[in-house]
Amino acid sequence: MAAHPEESTASVPPPDSGFESFVRTLRPGQIALGLFEALPDVLFWIKDRQSRFIFVNRAFSELVRRKPESFLGKTDTDIFPDEIARTFLQDDQQIFETGNSLLNKMELVTRRAGGIEWRMTSKVPLFSLEGELVGTSGISRRLDQREGHPLPAPYRALSKLVNFVHDHVEQTLSVDELARQAGMSISTLERRFRSHLGTSPKRFILHAKIAASCDRLLSTPMSVGEIAESLGYHEHASFTRAFTSVMHMSPTAYRKYYSLRP
Repeated sequence: MAAHPEESTASVPPPDSGFESFVRTLRPGQIALGLFEALPDVLFWIKDRQSRFIFVNRAFSELVRRKPESFLGKTDTDIFPDEIARTFLQDDQQIFETGNSLLNKMELVTRRAGGIEWRMTSKVPLFSLEGELVGTSGISRRLDQREGHPLPAPYRALSKLVNFVHDHVEQTLSVDELARQAGMSISTLERRFRSHLGTSPKRFILHAKIAASCDRLLSTPMSVGEIAESLGYHEHASFTRAFTSVMHMSPTAYRKYYSLRP
């Protein structure tokens, strides 16, 4: 679901810059927590060595519709569907194994209430005073090709296809049709999707439809059968199988589970 990240160690100001001596005069936590709490479009979080949340800012809690305090001591598997949580935890494990930062990772993130959005995510290792790796911290900002931060050049062509899929999510879409829209062969389309998004075009279409169904399950009174039909599924059973393959629960269980969450 995501592009290949760049890896590097986090940059550190030179010792003679005055940065370190100035920071030592400040009360701990003022800069990072204060600023990230105020940013409405940037997610910020801190995790411990077991990938348990220690802190999330208001934007993060609002994205997934949970109170900030409900994150404490929880991991991604307690917050997100299994498939999404697995990706996040794999990133954490990579940082723990290498001690390197994961910078500017382009990814498509499924919101809890449905829908998919582009995000640029960076994560850094956190070390104790003794030099032990004790956790990770990360930020994630939303990207939009129409306003704000533009999408990087390699993603613009795919962005048009992403928009096409979401604009036609109620239709029966095929990989052949996406290739025609992009003006490229199916093999090239497959290669670019896997290179930049970490998934196949077929799987992406499936994710788009399931994301739309998540939104309708939580925001409309439509029955599961009506939602299936509205997204181009002619059989209730095939929709349920597709939904379960992505979300690891049935549409009915998803509606019940997330409708009851605080």
